[in-house]
Amino acid sequence: MEGRTHVPVVDEALCGVCGICRGACPALASPDLVEGESGTMRAALAPLASGDKTELAPCQEACPLGQDINGYLACLAEGDQIGALDIILKDNPLPSVLGYVCHHPCQQACFSGSVQSPPSIRDLKRFAAQAPRPEAIVPQGDPLAKVAVVGAGPAGLAAAWQLARQGAKAVVFDAQPMVGGMLAWAIPDFRLPRQELQRDLDYIAAHGIEFKLGQALSPEDVNALRGEYDAVILACGAPKAQKAGLPGEELPGVWQGLDFLRESGLGKQPQLTAPVVVIGGGNVALDAARAALHQGLPVTLAYRRDRGQMPAYAEELEAAAAEGLKFLYRVQPVALEAGQGGGVAALTVQGTIPGQQAADGRVAFAPDPDDQRSLEAGSVILALGQQSEEDAWAAGLGLQSLQADAQGRLAQGLYVAGDLLTGPATVVEAMAGGIKAAKAIMQEVQS
Repeated sequence: MEGRTHVPVVDEALCGVCGICRGACPALASPDLVEGESGTMRAALAPLASGDKTELAPCQEACPLGQDINGYLACLAEGDQIGALDIILKDNPLPSVLGYVCHHPCQQACFSGSVQSPPSIRDLKRFAAQAPRPEAIVPQGDPLAKVAVVGAGPAGLAAAWQLARQGAKAVVFDAQPMVGGMLAWAIPDFRLPRQELQRDLDYIAAHGIEFKLGQALSPEDVNALRGEYDAVILACGAPKAQKAGLPGEELPGVWQGLDFLRESGLGKQPQLTAPVVVIGGGNVALDAARAALHQGLPVTLAYRRDRGQMPAYAEELEAAAAEGLKFLYRVQPVALEAGQGGGVAALTVQGTIPGQQAADGRVAFAPDPDDQRSLEAGSVILALGQQSEEDAWAAGLGLQSLQADAQGRLAQGLYVAGDLLTGPATVVEAMAGGIKAAKAIMQEVQS
């Protein structure tokens, strides 16, 4: 029996190329169900289900790594968690990490978003990443190339992994005593559990990659490495806080957002005094605010625009609000004021008003000269952006700039990837840059 009261029809304008829905089509299990029917959903999809698809699904096109998303979702739909992870690991060496912190452009690109909530692709990746990792294949014999990677963050790790898979020997240098870069010390463990990060790091290291930690390299050191290695990749990221230049910014009790997270990530509990005010609207600001909340202190996050313009992930904002974070919109910092003990005691802010749309598509907010006030603050965390040391690297390497070609090539045997090239971006975008540079190096050394 059909058990239905209407005949569904296909709206081809809403149909994509991913084919995920076809995996549940009854016609695949019982082709006789479509005999004698025309115009129904299953009759239309049955002949398409086994057809060749040359067009990429929108989710795959949107993914910086080009992951076969419909492939691993289909495996999960069939209960094949190991098969799903195998597909993910073809393009992505950090599946657990991205299962927690990816900004999931794939979900935003999904065709189904026009009629329903798209699949929770990031959460499904997180589930797939719980499967046992396959044994890493380490090439035997002499390596095809020896490459130095400067930086053990997402760009450097992805580059080293790709190089190892293609038969090169990758040696990764990092100034910190641990692998992971900002994944390890800037993203708090309540957002990226350390055991999940370690799961990915162990898998990458199993490919025969060598790590030299606690070594902060200078441009002169890199020039020396260029004589020892077939190629060098600069993947140093943008790990420095962008200072605001506010009066009182150097007062005791005032923290830069990245410095605060670094102290926390390295196991040193920063000492804060209530009430805490965090300035900024990005993920660093939100992570710092939530870390302060977890110390049991009252925290207010102040942002110069409205909530809809905040670059922080929406789900993180909701989580922070549920934990008790207070929000103050349409204010920008003007100065920090000292108290009787010499430390920060108040923050002067100026109100802002919405204006014209800016070049980035967001509404610009201008200072309101009639709205200035003082906020009580025992500690202030300024999270107003990140910056790299691009100019210093370029000058030290004898280059006018770090402007590279599409593959990240600066000069023969010298490449750049990740935030050092693009400016502060996302984890998955940094990984994509590292992989692209690694592939270009292998083409260069084998040509």
